[in-house]
Amino acid sequence: MSAANGLIRAISGLITAIWQILPRWGRWLGWTFLVQERHGGASIVVYSVIDRPISYVYVNGNMGGNTFAFDGLNSGGSSAGPYRIEGDTVKIDWELDMTEEQEKAGLQFEKHTVTLPMPKRDKGQNGFCVLMLPDNKPMIRWAESCVVEIDSIVDTYRTRR
Repeated sequence: MSAANGLIRAISGLITAIWQILPRWGRWLGWTFLVQERHGGASIVVYSVIDRPISYVYVNGNMGGNTFAFDGLNSGGSSAGPYRIEGDTVKIDWELDMTEEQEKAGLQFEKHTVTLPMPKRDKGQNGFCVLMLPDNKPMIRWAESCVVEIDSIVDTYRTRR
């Protein structure tokens, strides 16, 4: 036991000596390296090409944003996070809202839930894109930039420029 204590004391003394020799900027650099923030999460980015607004979207219990009704040009889009999104599957919960005209026509709030297989995530992909397609079918994927990734898909639904 004393040999182990002696080794620990020697290593501790060596680290202390090195730390005291370092200039102030070196200590700051050492601390920022040792105590760095590691978010490790991803932003949930929600888009929609549905003619109804979306009140909320939850991805594995993490709240995403809401979107306006698709107007033929803009797909809305909101982001929230960073969250840790992991697992083999992803559970998406969302609620369809209504515009004033839709409310007068008698439409009601609709809650939906679906479980999908988790798409493959590559290094640097920190955006979890959720595109709500007609017939309440969400399309999900990982991307470095959800705007770039989703825009070409939204183009097929655009009715005006």
